[in-house]
Amino acid sequence: MSTMASALGRHCVQFIRTPTATISSHLRRRYPLHTQVLYRYLSSDNSVSTRPLADDELSAYRRDGFSILRNVYTTEEIDLLRETVLQDQTLKENVMNMVDGSGKMSRLTLWRHDGDDTYGMFSRGRRMVEFAKAAQESTDDGVYHFHTKIMLKQPHVGGRWEWHQDFGYWYEVGCLQPEKMLSIMVAIDDATLENGCLEVLRGSHKLGRLHHGNTGEQVGADPWALEKAIDLLDVVPCEMKAGDVLMLHSNTLHKSNANTSDKWRRCMIVAFTTKDCQPKPDTIAPLYFAMKCVPDSAIMEMGIKGRATDSVEDFLHHDDNVNSFKLDEQAEAAESAK
Repeated sequence: MSTMASALGRHCVQFIRTPTATISSHLRRRYPLHTQVLYRYLSSDNSVSTRPLADDELSAYRRDGFSILRNVYTTEEIDLLRETVLQDQTLKENVMNMVDGSGKMSRLTLWRHDGDDTYGMFSRGRRMVEFAKAAQESTDDGVYHFHTKIMLKQPHVGGRWEWHQDFGYWYEVGCLQPEKMLSIMVAIDDATLENGCLEVLRGSHKLGRLHHGNTGEQVGADPWALEKAIDLLDVVPCEMKAGDVLMLHSNTLHKSNANTSDKWRRCMIVAFTTKDCQPKPDTIAPLYFAMKCVPDSAIMEMGIKGRATDSVEDFLHHDDNVNSFKLDEQAEAAESAK
C-alpha cells in the first residue's frame, strides 16, 4: 500500500466523525483529490451520516435541553437553501404573519409532510435523521417528520416570539411524551442577539410542561411559572453561524427578541416525533407515516426546488393555527361546562 493511501486510510474513521467544514482544512490540504472521492462516497451512502452527533453534544442535549452543533452544513448547502427560500413562490403564497404582543410581526410558513424538494433533502437527510434518532433513542422506522417551518425575521420589522415550550402546543393535539419530540433548527443566516437569535432557559425541560395561554397571535408560557423558572435557571442566547444546527427538547423554554439589525434572520426548523407519540386524529398535526431517508449528497443533487404547487393543502394556514391554540378560551369553555 502506498504511503498516501495508508495515511488516508488511517484517517478514515476520524474523517467520518469530523464536520465537513473541518474536513476541508484537516485533510484536503494534503490529499485533495483522494479526500473529495472519499467524501462523495460517504455522502452518497444512505446508511452513513457525514456528520455524526458527538457524545458531548448528546450529553449537553440531555443535560441542558438543547445543544448547538457547529459546521453541520456546508456554505454551498446553505446558499442553496437560502436561494430556494428566496425563489419559492408557493412558500410566499402560504406565509403566516404572526403578530407579537407589541404589534411587531414575524413571518413563518409551516407544512406537515416532507416532499421531494430542497427542504425535504435536509429534513430526510441522514445527518438530520440521525440527530433526531439519537435524541429520541428511536429507529429509522420509528422517527417521523412532524412538520417543517421556515422562519423569517425581516430587518427592523421581525417581531419577538414569546417564552414558550413547543410541547405547550403539541400536548394540545394529543401528544403525550415530550422526550420523544424535538425541533432541529438550521441557521440559514448568522443568528445574533441583534437580529433576534433564539434564547433558551437552560435545563427548563426538567420542569415539565407549563400552562400556556395566548399573547397576541402567539401562545406563551404562564407568566407566574415563567418568572419562577427564570429566577431558577440561566437564560442562554443561541448565537449561531449559517450552517450551524440547534437541537431543542420539546419542553425547553425559549424565546427570541425582535430583529433590530440591518440583517435578516432566517432559519428552517424541522420537528420530529415517533410512531408511539402521535397526535390525536383529526387535528392540524400529521399522523405517523414512514420517512424515506436520503443520503447527505441528496441536497446538492436536488439543487433549487421549492414546494410543489399541489402541496398547498399541506400548509398550515393562519386561521387554523389561531383557532387550534386559543388555549385561554378552551380552558374557559371547559370550566363553564363543569
